[in-house]
Amino acid sequence: MYNGIKVAFSDTPEIEGYQLILNFLPVRGVFKMKHNSHYFKNPGYCGRILTGKYSKALKKRVSECIAAFLAFEEIGNLSIPYISAWHEDENIIWYEFAAGRFTDLMGCDTSRLAEVFRDSILDRRIYKYSEVEPGIQKEVLDREGLEEARKQLRENSRELGSVEAVYKISLGENIHCWLKDRANVETYTKDNICLSIGCLTVVSKEMESEEKCENLIIELKNALAKVKTLSGLLPVCSHCKKIRDDEGYWNQIETYILEHSDAEISNSICEECAKEHFRTPHPDLGKSWTGKTGKPHKG
Repeated sequence: MYNGIKVAFSDTPEIEGYQLILNFLPVRGVFKMKHNSHYFKNPGYCGRILTGKYSKALKKRVSECIAAFLAFEEIGNLSIPYISAWHEDENIIWYEFAAGRFTDLMGCDTSRLAEVFRDSILDRRIYKYSEVEPGIQKEVLDREGLEEARKQLRENSRELGSVEAVYKISLGENIHCWLKDRANVETYTKDNICLSIGCLTVVSKEMESEEKCENLIIELKNALAKVKTLSGLLPVCSHCKKIRDDEGYWNQIETYILEHSDAEISNSICEECAKEHFRTPHPDLGKSWTGKTGKPHKG
């Protein structure tokens, strides 16, 4: 009995074909399983465990989970259940079961799902509480980093007995999707096999919102980095109007402002100074110079 669903198992260690009695009959909205003493072949099964030389306990566990997930799919649940497996000493992963929404999303059948899904991953993100600072810390691995760390990540998930991550995947040119993965990892030492039994959830809206917030924060930081402000008490000579800097040197006011702000200085001659210092109109009257370029332009 698994979640109210009866599953029949053969007493023979080697089970031919699809090791499940999964003839579901809809009865008043409840899906029951018809079971008897034999197993039937299912051409949709693309895994290895049920048709391979593995222990009865492992086959029984995979069969139970497939039966439960098929019933789960029948109720129209929005999550995407799956069962993946790998040999502990090999860098190969495959799917024992994948919901139809998963294969439809990736545009392939279960036999090619592991390869197609792996090649579509753009990055992998995990969120965990920081031990140093309060709050949640995000760790991101891009495709290249994920390939390098894949073996270690599987080992970590095997030791923890669970995995939780968010994958950003590419579904075509400029088409992205985010999938949140939560799974329990079971190890079968006798068979040297690990099972990842979990569900995927589409979280594209949430992650797109997060990315927009992150991009906005980056833009604000870049804008603030370009802003220079003058503040505090500035020592100014009462006669020549030079400003003393922090090192004790006296600088022309134009030089000081250019070095301590993003402002530009425009030099020109006012009418009163032109009359006081020049008997005839100065040729530069009405012109100004940009402090950083030194090029004259009309005022």
